[in-house]
Amino acid sequence: MSSSLLIQLDEESDDDPILNLATFFANDHPIEVELGFGKGRFLLDAAQRRPAHNFIGVEVASKYLRLAHGRARRRELQNLRFIHGDAREFVEFFVPAESVHAVHVYFPDPWPKKKHHKRRLIDAGFLSEAWRILQPEGRLWIATDHDEYYEVILEAFESFDQHFDLIEAPWNGVTTNYEDKFVSLGSTIHRHIVAKI
Repeated sequence: MSSSLLIQLDEESDDDPILNLATFFANDHPIEVELGFGKGRFLLDAAQRRPAHNFIGVEVASKYLRLAHGRARRRELQNLRFIHGDAREFVEFFVPAESVHAVHVYFPDPWPKKKHHKRRLIDAGFLSEAWRILQPEGRLWIATDHDEYYEVILEAFESFDQHFDLIEAPWNGVTTNYEDKFVSLGSTIHRHIVAKI
């Protein structure tokens, strides 16, 4: 997939892997990151509605990456870039400190089997990295329909009450495909929005 919308990560180099995210855009607008964007519904809508912000979407599934990438090119979105890779690794190894205005994590895989819980994205380690990459007052937006995972997420935040403030903010933009599916099934959608202190 060759295009200026795709950022290539050099995972084999011995050089410092930290990226200068601003170099991927022709401006210094605030950068927002969506981790695990799926078919890209929220990401594409946000980039189209908010041209004064830059967006980076990270997705491990090639099929969804190609789908969203094609849609972004057809819409000629210049404020959107894509990364094919693991969300946790991207945040931990490639994103500079205090470089991101907002991080969006919508309906991450809950890995419901106990033996798979270690694969979950949102835990204390992830929250520490999210705090590191967010600018002061930067926001972390989370949504899930999985009750047990939401409880685990809230427990993880208990150790970060000196790092994040829980905030009330309007939930703007389109819903994700997963959200539509879960709402149609009668699931409760849990939302958690915090700002870096």
